[in-house]
Amino acid sequence: MQILYSGNVPAPTRVALIVPRWTEEHEVEPQGVPFRSFTLGAAFLAAGIDVVFFDQEHDLDRQDRFDEFVDSMRSAVAAFFWLNELYPSNQCHNSMRMATRLRSALSTLKLVLGGEFISICPPDFFDIDLPMDFVLRGYGEETTLRLVDCLAASAGPQDMSDIPGLVWRDAAGVLRHQEATSRPKFKPHYLELYRRVDLRPYIQKGGVFGNDQPTLTLAPGRGCTKGCAFCAWSQHPASILDARVTFDLLVHLRERYGVRQFHFGELDFFMSRQRALELATLIRDAQSDIVWFALGSPIDLVDLQDEDWDLLHAGGLRKVEMGSESASARVLELIGKKHAPQDIFEVSKKMLVRGIVPMNNFLFGFPGETRDDRQATLAMIEALARESPTGNHFTYRYYQPTWDTPLGRTALASAPDRPRRLDAWLAERPFFIDEGVRTLPWLPEEDEREVKQLINHDLPLATSRLELQSAWRQAVYQRLRARARSSVARGRTTARVDRWLFERAIRSRLDQTYVR
Repeated sequence: MQILYSGNVPAPTRVALIVPRWTEEHEVEPQGVPFRSFTLGAAFLAAGIDVVFFDQEHDLDRQDRFDEFVDSMRSAVAAFFWLNELYPSNQCHNSMRMATRLRSALSTLKLVLGGEFISICPPDFFDIDLPMDFVLRGYGEETTLRLVDCLAASAGPQDMSDIPGLVWRDAAGVLRHQEATSRPKFKPHYLELYRRVDLRPYIQKGGVFGNDQPTLTLAPGRGCTKGCAFCAWSQHPASILDARVTFDLLVHLRERYGVRQFHFGELDFFMSRQRALELATLIRDAQSDIVWFALGSPIDLVDLQDEDWDLLHAGGLRKVEMGSESASARVLELIGKKHAPQDIFEVSKKMLVRGIVPMNNFLFGFPGETRDDRQATLAMIEALARESPTGNHFTYRYYQPTWDTPLGRTALASAPDRPRRLDAWLAERPFFIDEGVRTLPWLPEEDEREVKQLINHDLPLATSRLELQSAWRQAVYQRLRARARSSVARGRTTARVDRWLFERAIRSRLDQTYVR
């Protein structure tokens, strides 16, 4: 826990900024920096509001400082539970558990739920008995300030009906809501918490780089410009900071913590070619040992020239996750991606020859996806794996329909029994990837079984690179991997006995996100 003073005198307003734990169980490996919470905290400080920063992972699970936290909040106006990217169901469960506990300790404190996942949910999703007083959709750096002003007003709570993104109950108990702000800008002072918070608990050992070197996550930009028909982030307009601001922060963190590896947690880092190349130039010219990972769209990456790739490598770029999604031209058009299937292969080759690791992200289970579409993607995965068995990395994910996207509406229309409230969504969530439960009803049942087996087992095994201590286990693993590769190359799924043997003899993590 850390109390961050705004410098406002003589009587600043105080709020809590609470980061719910992302994972189900406590993990030894630190989580990434909760950068969406950081921008909110920085906005509070800039407005003259003191912030009590409380992270469940560090301040409750590792060292229970809850009583100290409660004491610091006795005169506070509100507590904000702010969800970051990834693992939304875990964060929702943890937020509600902490909110219930905080409510019992401070009955008059106003509690607010917000963050990334909250922003993409329809307002009536929250028409349940929540332990929070308000839900706030949208980024929140401006709207949270308006909410705090209303709550702190000397005349008592003011009318909140004009706060963008707010979901609340009126005096009659009726759920009401305002539309969220559409284009909030990312401002340089939103990075202040990277300098004010002690980031040592957030330093990962390798992280996405897959090595043993200290690594930090940061995000000097957000949103996406692509507007793909399937993606929840298509509702998040882009706003980024320039390369100099980003470089100065990297240098500060390098000097303070000795960290040289940085993970840019932006969805669309290469939306600005100029910014990416300028950052690489600054790092190269400073003769810095800083290296970095970023996410990019193939349609932007394919436009980079050979000299651009040379500069990016000289300027520290070491790994790129691409939103490849599919190698079926028909599916790419269906989901609104603008690149051609061959672009995936060509961009990957350009990275490989320069020592930059390409990590292709492939999605399966789109509405309207056929077995032929999957075959095209499996053929591309096979070609990439042949091009470099050790250099190419892969991630395999399910398509998950989200509200207010064209493809999401199509999928949800075929599933009238899908949860329409947060509590029901949370109850169903653990079964989403269960091969014995029908959770992708927009696909034929046989296709759903195939998709789940491919993602849960066959593809991660076929492209894995494990080194096991036991010689006989290593031999079994290599044989099973060879059989999985053969099955994938032929467009088939592996035999049930192969999966049984893998579970009995190996039982090892196959996710390539964190490999070398």
